[in-house]
Amino acid sequence: MANFNLDNQSPDRITAVVSPRSIGNLSLFLANQDEIENEPGNFISDKQDIRSAKRELTKLGFTIESESEATISISGDKSLFESLSSKKLRKQKSTFSPDIESEFYDSAEKDNLIAIPDSLSGLIEGIAITQPPEYFASPSPLPPLAPIDNNAYRYLHVPDEIALVLRATRTHRTGAPGKSIKVAMPDTGFYRHPFYNHHGYRTQKALLAAGAVNAASNNVGHGTGEAANIFAVAPDITLIPIKMGDPVDSIKKARTSGAKVISNSWGYDIDKGTATWSGLHPYLKALALEILLVVNAGIVVCFSAGNGHYAFPASMPAVIAVGGVHVNYPDLIFEASSYASSFVSKIFPARKVPDVCGLTGKRVNINGGKAPSIMLSVQPGCSLDSIDPSTGSANDGWGIFSGTSAACSQIAGICALMLEKDPSLTPAQIKVNLIKSARDVKAGQSAMGDSAMVGHDSATGAGLADAKWAYLISMGGVAAKFFSATGEEKIQMLTSNEAPKLEPEFVEDLIETLRSV
Repeated sequence: MANFNLDNQSPDRITAVVSPRSIGNLSLFLANQDEIENEPGNFISDKQDIRSAKRELTKLGFTIESESEATISISGDKSLFESLSSKKLRKQKSTFSPDIESEFYDSAEKDNLIAIPDSLSGLIEGIAITQPPEYFASPSPLPPLAPIDNNAYRYLHVPDEIALVLRATRTHRTGAPGKSIKVAMPDTGFYRHPFYNHHGYRTQKALLAAGAVNAASNNVGHGTGEAANIFAVAPDITLIPIKMGDPVDSIKKARTSGAKVISNSWGYDIDKGTATWSGLHPYLKALALEILLVVNAGIVVCFSAGNGHYAFPASMPAVIAVGGVHVNYPDLIFEASSYASSFVSKIFPARKVPDVCGLTGKRVNINGGKAPSIMLSVQPGCSLDSIDPSTGSANDGWGIFSGTSAACSQIAGICALMLEKDPSLTPAQIKVNLIKSARDVKAGQSAMGDSAMVGHDSATGAGLADAKWAYLISMGGVAAKFFSATGEEKIQMLTSNEAPKLEPEFVEDLIETLRSV
């Protein structure tokens, strides 16, 4: 991560976000929720102010990592940040994943901001140090390794079983594998596992966000594993891995990468209790603004809802919040995952999480609570390579894990399929189509104890995403009436030639899809 040591980076190297003077004459770090959500354009900055701020920051010794029209991401040594403040930075601990704890620094000032030096007075509104997120996979291992638990349920394999259960296989057969769509994935990095070469998947070299090092290495394994979930659903996309570092800088790099979809299997466990927008750390307000600018640019943003976490930014109304559904074998009965989050936001009143779900294991006790549902490729010897239950040796390059990290990646793949069919779809339309096409889940409880039931519910939102119908409903135009009809109505329209003109094989597949609902 940015200012904590996950991959041989100096822990005294710190990243931060700077808010230049906003054209709306209201500080980003002081703005309320409605002001940022409804008028994000008020918080962009004059280009000359940005240039002047960058020049002064460079003179002070900071490294400019990236910029947008609203923020500047910087890095520098701990001593440099402390030279601006009357107090020393305070060392804090963050839970990177359930079994990995990391240290980071933050301002000791009451408002969590670094003091503005005289040379930047009037040019910037504040400097906020990076806040590290959590990654929402099931936990990394508790050694020694345990044998596969006799009470554990069946594991899914990528790509075939994920594609089959989410009905993406049917979409692939109609010539829709996500071709020409780029998907960015800010995560722990990406190791070029033979799995990806063997399947001929397209991956670009990982981009390094501020504070990240070693682009080809992924010693945690999270990003390498979750990428397989995207390809299982949309095998012909081009993946743009981004190794985090600084989350704000990661989002900015994703925005300028050419991606149409951004998959985020991470977040902050903060949207609970007495949480409010005004109480958000200044850094997280900057993160929220950058995400809104991404969505306003027409890019679809997916976030994990969390594994019992109250996840932000998943709770932002502009993003697609992804929860979890577990599939029971051999009858393929779905239930809400007891490992996945469901909650009503405290930061964004009336916002319910999740919107829709992907495939996530349910909670089992194997040396601690886990959801070991999917066999995923990882870097040999990384943390997730030796996760319980064992897949064999501790460096065989495979791990069994899931969580809403996996679910989020799957939904990002479905979004790519929809955009392949209709590139003009907006993020809001993509979300509506996902919700309309989801399969209802009527059993089980979420990690928060919310029960799934007939129709839209708190535990699973609209239910389990259905790649085939999400793709079909995105056809629009003359097919709109057909794809908004009930299952029985669709069959009647197809058999009576009232549906749009389609190839015979396509019609046959539609009928089989409907009958399998």
